[in-house]
Amino acid sequence: MLKNIFRRRIKIKIGIINLMPIKTEVESQFSTIFQKIDKNIELKYIYPVTHTYKNTCLNYIRENYIPLNNIKKENFDCFIITGAPIEKYNFEEIDFWKEIENFFKTNLLPSIYICWGAQSALYSKFGIQKYELKKKLFGVYEHTIKTSNPFIQTDFQAPHSRNTFTKRECIKKAGLIILGESKEAGVFICSSKDYKDIFIFGHSEYQKERLKFEFERDQKEIPKNYFKEDNPNNEILFSWENHRDEFYKNWINFVGGNI
Repeated sequence: MLKNIFRRRIKIKIGIINLMPIKTEVESQFSTIFQKIDKNIELKYIYPVTHTYKNTCLNYIRENYIPLNNIKKENFDCFIITGAPIEKYNFEEIDFWKEIENFFKTNLLPSIYICWGAQSALYSKFGIQKYELKKKLFGVYEHTIKTSNPFIQTDFQAPHSRNTFTKRECIKKAGLIILGESKEAGVFICSSKDYKDIFIFGHSEYQKERLKFEFERDQKEIPKNYFKEDNPNNEILFSWENHRDEFYKNWINFVGGNI
């Protein structure tokens, strides 16, 4: 009993490198996720100082975020690196590439890399290239478990919204473990053998309305398996919520067990 009380009091400090244009949306996504977990969790947001910001006021970022080049003194327990809508650019063309690559090369803490964050980390760590899709992958897809792991125990639904992909054979050649994948969407999640590095190519962190926002913004493809009967006038099927909550809860337990 005393042990359980003590474990609840341990603070897990997560550094989130937020590379998405709309910062507050990402903040809301992860606040929603981690507020559901019965642990003492602190979220701290991080920004690359070498990037030029167009969608969020720089004063807001400086007041609420930690510079990426100044994170060592924060004593983080783990990191999350978000995606970014820059996947059609070569990695070296990105203005903050040297800064983020230095993080990839030196980080030894448990980390989740999401979408572009996953592709860029795989490129930096293993030289794995990304490839452009003929058509944007956009919607919610069924995934199967490929390997027994501490994070996901059942088949699951998850959203994707991307124009590029990573080849399965390249992931396997790098010695990584494929944890879950889809016949339609390809590999969703893979990891290092010790599970410290987790690479996610979709967006299970997305809130219910995110794909609707993208659909209305772009006025192109209807996201697959997202609206009931694939009709934008119908309700949204929030089919990935349980998987999302289970995954992040289990990841926090994994991180906490390594503190």
